[in-house]
Amino acid sequence: MAKFSQFINLLKLNNYHSHFAVELVLAIIMVVTVGGNLMLKANLDQATASDKSLLFAYLQENPDLNPKLHESFAMVNLRLTGNYSLEKQVLAASIKAEEAGNVESTALPTLSGVALMKPNPAGSGGLSGNRDIEVYQVQGGDTVARIASVFNVSERTILDENGLDSASIIKPGQQLRILPTTGVKHIIKDGESLDAISKKYGVDLETVLEYNEIEIEDHIFPGEEIIIPNGALPKPPTPQRQQYLADLKKEDYKRVTVPETYTGGSASSGFVWPMPAAYRLSQSFWSKHRAIDVPCRDCQVVAAADGIVEISGWQTGYGNTVLINHGNGMRTRYAHASKLLVSAGESVAQGQQIMVSGSTGRSTGPHLHFEIKKNSSYLNPMKYLVR
Repeated sequence: MAKFSQFINLLKLNNYHSHFAVELVLAIIMVVTVGGNLMLKANLDQATASDKSLLFAYLQENPDLNPKLHESFAMVNLRLTGNYSLEKQVLAASIKAEEAGNVESTALPTLSGVALMKPNPAGSGGLSGNRDIEVYQVQGGDTVARIASVFNVSERTILDENGLDSASIIKPGQQLRILPTTGVKHIIKDGESLDAISKKYGVDLETVLEYNEIEIEDHIFPGEEIIIPNGALPKPPTPQRQQYLADLKKEDYKRVTVPETYTGGSASSGFVWPMPAAYRLSQSFWSKHRAIDVPCRDCQVVAAADGIVEISGWQTGYGNTVLINHGNGMRTRYAHASKLLVSAGESVAQGQQIMVSGSTGRSTGPHLHFEIKKNSSYLNPMKYLVR
């Protein structure tokens, strides 16, 4: 205590010198501090693991062990080097968002026998996914293929939804409706069932229910829109197909009534082969095809036996056809001709040419369709023809 009092008295005696000494020490401390900070700022980015503590170097090389320390060091480094900018903040945020999006979601727990978690075929995560139809305004240089690629849907999806075809040209400013997934949009009509709708577009019912998050089918009403994922609109028939379908329904023939007393002639001794130029069969007699088919283009077709032409002309399915009544309930039919050579009511002799083979009616190629009937029963021609 005595020594401390002596020190105080000494300061009082040398007040000027003591103040100067204190100020000098403070100045030295400030110079050292500022110089150290400047050197740290200049050399921080050049620092190596040997310049740091072993613990700090280890943590920096293994950021997963202490992510907060690693992020803090990166932040200090950015600030000291003067490169901390808004662009980097945005970039960092986008990278974190992308990393977060790549994290697999954990399946919700369920109680066995109590709940069944249905998979989502679109992988859009239910309510968090985009299920809305977007409207896109075409820009200069756009093509349907490019737009489809950007929206991750098929070109056919865009064409069908907007009433376009492959030959259509899109123009800048044009607005296109874009479905949220490849498929088609369907507006429920009165009397339609979801099962029938799914079959129409070639998609199973569960896929439609799951994508549209429909639990109860009866909760969907006429006028509502649903998306049929991976569905496709039926392609309209080509003009050739339309003509073909129209021809199938056409009925243009003449028919005469043959007296029941007509007994005919040669049929009792057998039927001759109706196409002398061809004997190979393209289809035999069976339960769904009660006839034989003999392929040949523009070949002469002859009457298998004497008789009266009962029908000549165009009939549904048969195309150009001839039906000959041979008496005693026996009839033969010749179908798909390219040209008919006899008319209804004419009498024909066995072996007489009656038509030229072709591919009219429901036919996939030029051939003769030949039937034999006894009253209302179809017979296997191969058991009655003489070759």
